[in-house]
Amino acid sequence: MQADVPTVVPAAALTTELPLSWRLGGLAAHELLPHLLASLTGEANSRHQPPQACWLNNDGNPVIGILPKVAWQVYPTGLTRADANPEATNKAQEFNDREQANKDVAITVARTTRATEGLLDPFSLGNNHCYDTTYREWIEELIVYSQRYEQSQVADSKAVSNATKPANGNQYQHGLIGFIGYDIAAGQLSPQQGIRLAEQPSTYLGHYDIYLKPCADGWQLTIDPTAQDLLSSAYCDMLITKLTQLDQQLAIYAAAIPPLPPLLLTSSWDYGQYKTAFAKTQNYLYEGDSYQINLTQPWQGQLTPITQIDGERKPAKLLNYLPALHNNTGAPFAGYIGLADFELLSCSPELFLVFASSADGSNQIRTKPIKGTRPRGHNASSDQALRDELAASDKDRAENVMIVDLLRNDLGKYAQTGSVKVPKLFAIESFSNVHHLVSTITATIKEDVSTLSVLFGSLPAGSITGTPKKRAVEIIAELEVAPRGAYCGTLGYMNFDGSGQWNVLIRTLQANRDGQVSLWAGGGITVGSDCAAEYQECVDKVGNLLGVLAKSEDKRLL
Repeated sequence: MQADVPTVVPAAALTTELPLSWRLGGLAAHELLPHLLASLTGEANSRHQPPQACWLNNDGNPVIGILPKVAWQVYPTGLTRADANPEATNKAQEFNDREQANKDVAITVARTTRATEGLLDPFSLGNNHCYDTTYREWIEELIVYSQRYEQSQVADSKAVSNATKPANGNQYQHGLIGFIGYDIAAGQLSPQQGIRLAEQPSTYLGHYDIYLKPCADGWQLTIDPTAQDLLSSAYCDMLITKLTQLDQQLAIYAAAIPPLPPLLLTSSWDYGQYKTAFAKTQNYLYEGDSYQINLTQPWQGQLTPITQIDGERKPAKLLNYLPALHNNTGAPFAGYIGLADFELLSCSPELFLVFASSADGSNQIRTKPIKGTRPRGHNASSDQALRDELAASDKDRAENVMIVDLLRNDLGKYAQTGSVKVPKLFAIESFSNVHHLVSTITATIKEDVSTLSVLFGSLPAGSITGTPKKRAVEIIAELEVAPRGAYCGTLGYMNFDGSGQWNVLIRTLQANRDGQVSLWAGGGITVGSDCAAEYQECVDKVGNLLGVLAKSEDKRLL
């Protein structure tokens, strides 16, 4: 039996005559998201929102996920709930010790399912189930869950006209959206070293079967036919009503919104401290432990309340800074996820993995590691000179090829024999604040291998660890000032047909439940690296983000 093709839900199915596309003020996705979240959830007394809307840029093909059918939040074992009793904590530690001995990371999963009836707030997740498991077992759970939808999604993909697909094929259709943090991936790579995990969600994935995508008229609401809990409830009518109200508000929007308070981030390391860590890194390199180590450092600060025109003070969120940040960077692989106790805002220029199906039905994979950086010039001639300097740099080319070799090895574990290729080596790509040296690697995945297995098994990315990868993550854990959290992990989507796109979480901000914000930057260190130049490269990579946050003005913010 042929599966239903995901379509816009007919108005008749929702017992309403309202349209299913809206102009929504003509706003781009990153400008719309703050308004949309405020409209769906109302004005909260807290800066935290329930796990709900998320945004991915997808190289110019944005998608806004509304509310997941099922969502998984992964925490270090024993850190999920603040009210955990000592006995439970001790059992969790015993479980953690046992699983580390078995070379697997122990985790606690908070699995929530959507409730569309009987809730005071219909736009929040409902039933919550927490359980202890291992990272590997949870990945298998995700694979089994995805396989339930896989066959129908494959049929759906074939039924969609090629004319409706973007030229580069990077579009979300129906699947999982979320992030996988660096810490947990590094811990899984070397579980017996006791690599620290930040006290925050280590991973989040949501099954988004209801989402907004751009259309000729503005924004189109799409609900997958498998979402029977939505189609048979009053939820859709309420959602459409809220979107229509937001559309009307944005059509007449002219209020003078006060600027955001400056968000000042300061480096956790001064130059002397960075120099000490750099010297230790060099010692490991000279001793032969590694050929390249990616050394990073955080900038940290605190969100402060926003004073409204009427004098009321409203808690700030990272989300409020999203429009100004993305307007400044135009990052091709940007995104945002807001959880009840955590926010992630990425302005990433780096692609990690793209999964796509070829004409013969095989799954293709592509990765584009970045290694090599120069700042943008102050004028056209200086900008070209810096670009040419990067292109001619033997040091940067050597670092780049090290990572290319590492990723060829990573993909080779899952690729058909002889299919791993490097079609582009040492290309220069320019962004708002830096030039990068970028290479491209492609492969064909073995028929019996899940794309989710490839994604999880390839983390953390070689470009932000070093080579050999396992030893590099152990050295990083020793030398860096704090766990990275989500930074240097990945953010993206995986459709149930196996297609997907994931970034590398660089140029990325994180905020915890207390409003503490971190932004990291780093670079690959080799025996030929210069300490002052590497430190300056860190500053160059985040300088424009720090500047935008310090100024913090955007008249379209709520």
